Amino acid sequence: MINFIKGIFVGIFNIIPGLSGSALLIILNLYEKCIEAISNIFKKPKENLLFLIPIGLGIIIGTFIFSKIILFLINKYPTSTFIVFTGFLIGTLPHLFKEATKQGFKDSYLIPFIIAISLGIALLLFDTKDITYQIDYNLISLSKYFLIGVILSISTIIPGISSTILLSLFNLYGIYIYSLSSLNMFVLIPTAIGLILTTFLISKIINKLLKKYYGYTYFSIIGFTISTIPSLLNFQINLNMNFVISIILGIIAFIITNKTFKVIK
Repeated sequence: MINFIKGIFVGIFNIIPGLSGSALLIILNLYEKCIEAISNIFKKPKENLLFLIPIGLGIIIGTFIFSKIILFLINKYPTSTFIVFTGFLIGTLPHLFKEATKQGFKDSYLIPFIIAISLGIALLLFDTKDITYQIDYNLISLSKYFLIGVILSISTIIPGISSTILLSLFNLYGIYIYSLSSLNMFVLIPTAIGLILTTFLISKIINKLLKKYYGYTYFSIIGFTISTIPSLLNFQINLNMNFVISIILGIIAFIITNKTFKVIK
């Protein structure tokens, strides 16, 4: 039940622009266990499935329940919403740094950290914040919806890479969110297939990286996470009461995130 509840939070993080569900898995001390279970799913199927199913169900439920809420907030209160999301994101950073230095710190860790930030910011140049909801019902489009699953898998398995940025890059973010809120199976079924297949393949790679290059891998993760902040704050600032309230809500979001994860980890 605890892992199921944690999965719900991960699902919510997965659909919030700029945030990464896998970064939350790290904070909740589940990331390495999930990677290990997925990459060795066929070696100990019963044991691994019993561990993964509650988390997976939580992620699915959190994603579906909150997709309509996120879509409403982004469309109705974009500035306030993105400032609050930024507060949530910054609130996770102290926990990520703590995890990254669990086995010690080396100056060389800064190299993948800087490279990851640079690559993440480069991706932001292509971030269109797409909110197009047009869905094409033909066989050719199925490959596009399969790609959504591939992108979701990459952003889920590789912490710090926001699925919303990559989906926006391919003009798929609006289609994905709308399909979730309307339960459009024509989009969601190929998406699920792409997600499952890609997750299995990438998890094997990440599992080896964590075992051989733990610190380097985690500092890359933090770099990607920090690089998403400019995307969340990419809006015109109007100094009015709404902006002040949004800043206050963002600070509250930071405090809640930082304090809560200390308790539930």
